[in-house]
Amino acid sequence: MMELRIRLQLAEAFGPDNRWYCSEAYGRNIDDPELLLRYYVGSGGAADFADRFNQAMGMLNRWYCSQFYQCDVRDPRILWEYYMKHATGLGLRGNPRCAADGCRVELSIAC
Repeated sequence: MMELRIRLQLAEAFGPDNRWYCSEAYGRNIDDPELLLRYYVGSGGAADFADRFNQAMGMLNRWYCSQFYQCDVRDPRILWEYYMKHATGLGLRGNPRCAADGCRVELSIAC
């Protein structure tokens, strides 16, 4: 799972969103991988990724994902993809009740 986590995080760091924000911060087009990584970490992207990854692998997302696919889903890639596509609708992302230490939404709402 660590290899997947690293690949996903690097994809974000080198992806178009971080590249745009980094370029805006420096006032020029940035393509240097080291500078993109430094900006990603320094601007909080790494911490944000860690929170999202933990929520994606958490019980609440696993329950919703399993309901969506109508089978028990434990594959980290499938959980991540489901989370990134559907988590806003579940109230997991951008919800003030969700904190860095995990989502505070009761699991009972899922039943």
